[in-house]
Amino acid sequence: MIKIYLKGIGLLVGMIFGAGVFALPFVIYKAGLFWGIFHFFLALLLMIFFHFLYGEIAYFSGEKKRFTGYAEILLGSRAKQLAFLITVFTDYGSLLVYGILGGIFLSNFFNLSPFILSLAFLAGGGVLIFSHFEKIASLNFFLVLVIAGLVVFLFFNALPHIQISNFSFNDFFRQIFGGNWFLPYGIWIFALAGFSALPEARDIVSNSPIKAFKRIILISLLLCAVLYLIFIFTVIGLSGGKTTEDALGGLVNILGRPGILAGSILGFLAVFTSFIALGADLKNIFHYDFRFPKWLAWLSVAVPPIILFLSGLKNFIGILGIIGAVGLGFFGILIILMARRLPNRRNDKRFLFFSWFFGILILAGIITAIIS
Repeated sequence: MIKIYLKGIGLLVGMIFGAGVFALPFVIYKAGLFWGIFHFFLALLLMIFFHFLYGEIAYFSGEKKRFTGYAEILLGSRAKQLAFLITVFTDYGSLLVYGILGGIFLSNFFNLSPFILSLAFLAGGGVLIFSHFEKIASLNFFLVLVIAGLVVFLFFNALPHIQISNFSFNDFFRQIFGGNWFLPYGIWIFALAGFSALPEARDIVSNSPIKAFKRIILISLLLCAVLYLIFIFTVIGLSGGKTTEDALGGLVNILGRPGILAGSILGFLAVFTSFIALGADLKNIFHYDFRFPKWLAWLSVAVPPIILFLSGLKNFIGILGIIGAVGLGFFGILIILMARRLPNRRNDKRFLFFSWFFGILILAGIITAIIS
């Protein structure tokens, strides 16, 4: 049982802990500490609720499907088409962001432009998506240990240089009424999302009770949340007003090259594990839900992010915010509609109350993101 827990947690944390963490220090500094913390708790609450629901859908369906397939089974063919559009929007955008950041982190090791290295990352990651997912799941557990170790290493390495004054970057009222108050919301939602790994995690715990599956989900989310907070505290405590969009750029003069290289290893591993896990899930959607041949399913995953990158889409913070608030917002609404068709939820009054409550919250997030 312990092995199942470790494998499931490794898979989910490897998916969740990714590109979002590197945008969080910058957007929290811009919005203010109050809104950074507020959106953290709001996003964590929303993501626990929606991951539990999607976990139930994957667990009780008994089908080797993915998001689009579950939508068709529970809501019909039109819902499958909508789910496909949401999936393509969020997954291609996410893969693109992983490629952009992967190139930035690799450029700290190689004397090549981030543009060339991002292309290499996207192409190389696309090739690795051919690998069997069980091998990736086993590898993810060890990569998660490395990622957690590097976050802690950066924290203790930076601790003597952290200045608490860097956290009082705005007075309280300026934070409350500042124009960037909504900025962290979409990034937090994206940073805590690991939906694409849940069907694979379900396969790992298929012979265990649903409570064990939910414990794995909860532990994974909380572990990522703790690692995020440690990383944010480290970066803002060091950089203050010099915090950059990729988090690491403002630390060069403080940590020196060894510290930046350690951070770049952390960044590369985080986006690499997420890229492989998300790419494998999208490939399975094309293969299992739309019956694409395996080679065509793979091409449908590997090629579009490269085309998007070459088209000039490189503002990863803007992309992350839209994917989190809008793309994953619609994802959450569809999850609620699917969960209401599950036999164990149809007459559950408490579930109906919370589904309305969280549904209104996530819809408000979509509307606010579109307006702002």
